[in-house]
Amino acid sequence: MNVHECEKILAGGFIGGIILLVVNFAVSALIMVVAPYDSFALGGMRAAEDPLMLFFFAYPFVLSFAAAIVFDLVQGSLQGPAGTRGAIDGTALILIYTVPSIFITFTTMNYPPGFYLENFFVGVAGFPLIGVIYAMIWEQLA
Repeated sequence: MNVHECEKILAGGFIGGIILLVVNFAVSALIMVVAPYDSFALGGMRAAEDPLMLFFFAYPFVLSFAAAIVFDLVQGSLQGPAGTRGAIDGTALILIYTVPSIFITFTTMNYPPGFYLENFFVGVAGFPLIGVIYAMIWEQLA
């Protein structure tokens, strides 16, 4: 991996992380209107006062950097304009991350419906969006 590829991954990781964080907050706010739940009341959750909970806000960035690395590896095999390539990448992320994650959580934990809806819509809204952002960054920094 050369310096130029690292620049793309860094840019994609940071911008994608910000976008996923915003999408997560927006979807969460909407879900709380439709199917509210208290995430801190769910089994296994740390208390809000626990210092490790601050890392929760790093999660979209961890996910985005990993997704940017994957995009860098597969982007050469994606066809079409940036929007199409990004949407294909985002759809792949939904299929390999969102669907199995919701499946395993739904089949093993008794969480409120809002939890599953939130996770589903964050993936469906956020992943194609960051895919398009990645494609645009790779195109601009080519």
